[in-house]
Amino acid sequence: MADTAPGLEWIDREYFTRVLETYLHADVTVQRYELAAGCPGGQNFMSAIVRATVHYKLASADPLGRSESVSLIVKTKLANAELADGADQLNVFGIEKSVYGPVLKAVRELLTSFGDCTQFAPRFIYEDEHALVLEDLAVKGYRQPDRRARLDQPHMRLAVRKLAKFHAATAVLGRKNRDLFNVLASSNFASEGNPIHLFYANAIQHCIDQTEKVAELRQYTDGLRSFLEHAIAREAKSYESDEASFRVLNHGDMWLNNLLWKYDSDGTVADMLMVDYQESFYGSPAFDLSHLLYSSANSAIQHEGFEQLVQLYTDELRDALQQLKYDGPLPDLASVRAEMASKRDHALIVTTCIVPPLILENSALATPENMLGDHEEAVRAREEIFSNPKFIEILTILLPRLIPVG
Repeated sequence: MADTAPGLEWIDREYFTRVLETYLHADVTVQRYELAAGCPGGQNFMSAIVRATVHYKLASADPLGRSESVSLIVKTKLANAELADGADQLNVFGIEKSVYGPVLKAVRELLTSFGDCTQFAPRFIYEDEHALVLEDLAVKGYRQPDRRARLDQPHMRLAVRKLAKFHAATAVLGRKNRDLFNVLASSNFASEGNPIHLFYANAIQHCIDQTEKVAELRQYTDGLRSFLEHAIAREAKSYESDEASFRVLNHGDMWLNNLLWKYDSDGTVADMLMVDYQESFYGSPAFDLSHLLYSSANSAIQHEGFEQLVQLYTDELRDALQQLKYDGPLPDLASVRAEMASKRDHALIVTTCIVPPLILENSALATPENMLGDHEEAVRAREEIFSNPKFIEILTILLPRLIPVG
């Protein structure tokens, strides 16, 4: 990626000087920097992600004049002006800055007050009108597994436990200081002009086309057609919750692409951190849990492992709430199951719209332009994405759970 790539003209040595002086609390001389794409094409819809390697010297450098380097993740606006405007309308950067700033700071302080050093996200380094700058977790050994295979039991069990603790901490904070979540009190999903609406409509229509072609899926065609008529309104309701009910801060986009993993020397999964808090909102914890299960669990778990993971989530949530001295009624398995049932529409959105790009061999096909466009190349790309035999297999597993027949 060239230093003057479109949309990144504001990045220069002076910019990284401000970033590093804020981060290191010292005078810095930036010598040079290199920029590279921070994620593969087709894997980010609301922002551009750039990896920056910055070489610098501290003013108090040793006499030999040796330089140091740091790797940073820079999140900024998409080059596509229309999509960037849509993201601005949804306040995605304002939401994410609020989470990485005051919310995660409060979470960290709450946990450490109980002797718990659990980390949920990369370190927040700097923000201004251009970008959000975060530590590069790859330097610490965090990475993604093969997205096409999705997550097995060890990964899913760790993700569920970590999600439960995050939810518990934010539930406790919500009881103590509701103002902390004012910016995140509701989702902007229903906002006029949200480009995700067209993305979802296109995706569901292509799923309908597949059910018409596959004999085993034809019984779900009418159900999907009916869902498509009111899909946006029904999905908007998925973000709603009763203020008297148990509520947490939802990550809001809890799927494999936004989870980074660290492994022991023998390959055992050791930790997971969540990134991309642009869609976070305060509401029912079943939103995140449904999103995770339906988007990212592998086929074996989706066949018969959901109930065990819902039980694990409930147990971990209750344990964490008790540890953190939550002063309200504790959710039980029945209430979590009831919340999951109330988010069935969201699970159907995840299945039909989020999963197809995730398991695609060539993820670069799933660009925002291809998912939203009506030109021939875009339609052809979507047909390839939604006719993927792996996706058809997933529909045969999940549609029976989500669309009543007969």
